[in-house]
Amino acid sequence: MQKKTEGICFAISAGICWGSMGVAAQVLMEDSGFTVGDLVAGRLLGAGVLLMFEHFFMRRLLLKYFSQPGVAKDIPLYGVLVLLTQLTFFLAIQCSNAGTAAILAATIPVFTTIWDIFVKHRAPQIREMACTALAIIAVVLITTKGDFDSVSLSLTGVLWGLASSVAGAASNIQPNAVLKKIPVTVVVGGGMTVGGIVMSIFFPPWAIEANWTTQSALFYTYIVVVGTLVSFLLYVSSLKMISATSASLLSCFEPITAVVLSVVLLGAPLTPAEGVGGVLVFAAVWLLASRKKAQA
Repeated sequence: MQKKTEGICFAISAGICWGSMGVAAQVLMEDSGFTVGDLVAGRLLGAGVLLMFEHFFMRRLLLKYFSQPGVAKDIPLYGVLVLLTQLTFFLAIQCSNAGTAAILAATIPVFTTIWDIFVKHRAPQIREMACTALAIIAVVLITTKGDFDSVSLSLTGVLWGLASSVAGAASNIQPNAVLKKIPVTVVVGGGMTVGGIVMSIFFPPWAIEANWTTQSALFYTYIVVVGTLVSFLLYVSSLKMISATSASLLSCFEPITAVVLSVVLLGAPLTPAEGVGGVLVFAAVWLLASRKKAQA
């Protein structure tokens, strides 16, 4: 039960890191001229190299990790899945809007639950279904602010959004086996380095054409260190203690954090619909945390 509580805290903290990172990214794109490609390539490559830096001095141990069956395949695959999740999410925003993309991203728990049901041949639990419903409703309210006319359901945007959800669910499930063999820092760091290298071919971080100031440099560093390195470490670590479905539900703290910081730091208005959405997220968390020990 203690491990489960720790896993829940890790997943919530990851959502908070992602939400704050989103606000920092918004400021950089709006005020300093950074592009989506600049931020995705820089955060993946920067965080990946930072995580792997320590292991480069222990090459024998690193070779030992990668020589284990499946590791040399699983880590690059994880990196590609992380990269695909981010790219398709931003493409969904580009083709529709942020509200539509976030609503579709809330279906990640649905895909992870479907995977569990079909692969593990088990019936869905009522608690899981209730938490999934609450999470989806909450994100809909938070992202639309109760104004459903603001949601643009273009076919292309919907397809990109659903693709992001499928990739996100896959990146939650895929590293479970390799996490039992090697440290989480190697899994996350290796995967991010692979994704960052691939993205840097098209958007080299060393050639970013943006307005570099002290503030933009600090925000960029925050995105790499806290919004990427720390958040993914927390999230992937939580997968060792709670299910992928539970972890993806708890990551709904991302929109909550983004809304709160937007109100406090950027002066955005807070609507009643957003407040109700926040209450529903906490309700979903309470349902997950209140399982009996026998069900843990």
